[in-house]
Amino acid sequence: MKNYDFAVVHIPHASVSIPEYYRKTILLDDSQLSRELARMTDAFCDELYDAPGFNHRLIAPVSRLVCDMERFRDDSQEPCAKKGQGLMYIKTAAGRQLREYNEALRNQILTELYDPHHQRLTDMVDKALEKHGKCLIIDGHSFASRGIRRFTYPDFDIGVDGYHTPPGLCDAICKKIRQLGYKVKINYPYAGAITPMKHYQKDKRVVSIMFEANRKLYMEGIKKSRDFEKTREICHALMACAAEYINIPFQINHTPHQQN
Repeated sequence: MKNYDFAVVHIPHASVSIPEYYRKTILLDDSQLSRELARMTDAFCDELYDAPGFNHRLIAPVSRLVCDMERFRDDSQEPCAKKGQGLMYIKTAAGRQLREYNEALRNQILTELYDPHHQRLTDMVDKALEKHGKCLIIDGHSFASRGIRRFTYPDFDIGVDGYHTPPGLCDAICKKIRQLGYKVKINYPYAGAITPMKHYQKDKRVVSIMFEANRKLYMEGIKKSRDFEKTREICHALMACAAEYINIPFQINHTPHQQN
């Protein structure tokens, strides 16, 4: 078994944990909260992206409804903050009030949850750079088969960053997905890939790519479907494909990404 010690797997949205203190700040009743969790949680992604050989994983310990680790720290830099879904959500997916904005609460979330998580991510990336001279970040997600507006989505979405994702890497992943018989889009329905701010737009040795699997591929309702293991194997294959591209050889191509 190969070990990809230069890779860091980031799973930000798989948890459904909401500590009691933070539950009290959420305005939804238990039934409403359960529905919102079902919509917003990347269910089972901690298992989908647990490929052997990828030994460095960072999984957010709480639900994104408590703190979304994928958002920029500064709301002025975060496009989703305009609709009430910065690192501290105040709106649901449908625009309903989730909690009241509270600066003291936001600062507590930063201190207790957001900043420690991002420090751990930065430390993991720094260790890979020190040891290997490169780091691949795989950002593991899933998405609902249809959006609130009933748009139909592809089987897989590959999120890329114009600075941190080599176009050749994106092309290799998209080719692999199509060879396996699935449909793929780039940056649709979700875009981008996480990079620690220490390295963001500064260090091309840090390569980042986001994998998003359509939940219809592995879930029925809120449970795993019979195709879960098949989808898990595909996600593992995509992770290995990304790592092999970065590993042999490690190249950066500045050609712009093409939408697929």
